[in-house]
Order: sequence, then C-alpha cells, then structure tokens
Amino acid sequence: MAGKAATFGQRIRELRQARGLTQRDLARKTGISYAYVSKLETGSMSPPRHRVIESLARVLGATNRETDELFGLAGKIPHDLLDRVDADTIRALRSLGSGSRTGRRLASKLGKMVGKPSAASSKRAHLEETGGKLADMFQALVENSLDGIVIMGPKLEVLYQNPATARTLGYEMGDLVGEDVLGLIHPDDMRKTAHRLSRVSQIPGSSDRAHLRVKHKDGTWHAIDVWATNLLQNPAVNGLVIYFRDITGRSGTEGAWAGQTAAMLTAKEYHLTQSELKVLALLVDGHSNASVAEQLVISPSTVRFHVTNIIRKLGVSNRTEAAALAVRRHVVS
Repeated sequence: MAGKAATFGQRIRELRQARGLTQRDLARKTGISYAYVSKLETGSMSPPRHRVIESLARVLGATNRETDELFGLAGKIPHDLLDRVDADTIRALRSLGSGSRTGRRLASKLGKMVGKPSAASSKRAHLEETGGKLADMFQALVENSLDGIVIMGPKLEVLYQNPATARTLGYEMGDLVGEDVLGLIHPDDMRKTAHRLSRVSQIPGSSDRAHLRVKHKDGTWHAIDVWATNLLQNPAVNGLVIYFRDITGRSGTEGAWAGQTAAMLTAKEYHLTQSELKVLALLVDGHSNASVAEQLVISPSTVRFHVTNIIRKLGVSNRTEAAALAVRRHVVS
C-alpha cells in the first residue's frame, strides 16, 4: 500500500492523484458532487455505501487488491470477497492502517468466516440442489410418460429409450440402444423419413412431425405419430429427441388412417386379397356365411371359398381362430 494510508479518504486522494484526476474530474465521472468528494478526502464525511465505493474504484481504475483495500478502509466487505478470501487476504487486512482497529476487526471477521459458505456460494449450492431436484423430476416424467421417447445421436443411433417404448412397440429398455432403428421403418416410409430426419438434424432447434409405419417386436406393423426435435446443440441432451405414440387404434381421421394402414400392411404379409379382407372383417364382427353373402352381395359358395383361403393363409384351424388372429394382429381395421 502506497504511503500507509490511514483513512479511506487519504487512499482515495492518493489513487486520484496517481491517475492525474482532479476532485472535480472524479466527482463528474462517478456522478457524485464535488463537495462530497472533497469531504471524503478530508475525512469529514463517513465512507460511502458499497455502490459508491465500487463506482469510485472503477473510475480510479483500481485493481482488485486496491478495491479490496478501499472496502477494508471503509469498514465494509466487498460482496464477492468471501468467494476469494484466503490467508493472504487476511494478512493484508491486518496490515492496513498500521494495524488499525478497522483492519484488525475486518481480519478477525473474515478469519472467522473462512471455510463458511458465502452468500454467493450458498446461492450456488441452492441452485445446484434445485437443479438436482428438477433433474430428478424430469427423469421421473420421462420414464413414466405414456409416449415413447427415444434420443438419437448425430448418426441416428439410439442413445436412450424410455420405458414407454416397450409398451408402444414391445422393445424393452436397452433393446434399441446403439442400434440403427431406421430398419424398423416400413420400406415405403423409409426414404421419406430418413430425408426428414436428416433435414432436422442439420438445423439446431428445428422440429418435424410425421405419421409412419414401424414394425412392432411381435412382427406386426403399427402406425405411429412421431415428433422429432433437434437438441444436438444442447449439452444436456446432445441428440435428436423423438417423441412417438401408437395411433393404430385411435378414433377419428388419424385413427382411421392408422387402422387402415396397419390392416393393409399385415394383410399384405398374409397375401390376403381385398375380397378376403372384406370377408374377414365381417367374420370378426360375428357374421355367418349367409350374412356375409348378403352384406357383400355375393353367393354363399363364394363366401365359403374366401373363408377356406383365409384359414389357410392365416395358418389357423377354423373361422373363430381366424377372427381372433385378425383382431390380435390388426389384420382388419
């Protein structure tokens, strides 16, 4: 410390003169009155509040050490000092004012506070605790979501899947991690889906929504509603977040589309014709051969022919088993 300044005002004057400023310059730059600056330097005015000390230090171009010194001479503690306090700081304060009572008092106060959390560190600890609770809450929400959630990396590999994936598509936790799941998408939807995912992955924060057909673990095709969001730039996620839900059995326009799509795909697997599908749908509803013939305006012998083919193609023993399999595997919408 230059000249062993014994008071706050004397140290302000020394710093001002060292920077080549007059009292009027200092008053104008800090936005306080010339008389106030003069009284501070003569000691006829008590040291100011934290905000004024910070303003004076900034205008005077004071270093961190000089700023801490000004606060010490004013008998105040900088708001951020407790984050930086150490043994050297305490020794410096003890030396202020040739061992003045102010220096000793502050040194003693800081010495007792070393190791105790400051207001700033306490706030950080609170934020960390709150952040931890929020993280736990969001994890619980994700893991108990009714919607399937998959996070895919930049190469479209699966990084995470939530439990709803098993309820929706039958794949248990971990089954899809590390896998390229594009192979589960129906070939007719593959190209379009890959293109849209690629486009989303190139635009941070972008989203896209689509309906597509995905193979369930049991081999059936399901129509799903998919929403993809690019969070690759978010360090907490670092991936594409895919939300999806099965809309195969939903009512309304989407449900009709989904049901028809799933039925078409599964019927295609069994090589069922459109006529056989119509007959099978009526068998599921419990119609007899005669009723089916009446509904479709065909002969009873044609109905029997279709029923025989349906049983053979589905690999079942009778019409009841055919109806049950049709419902279980969504062969009819």
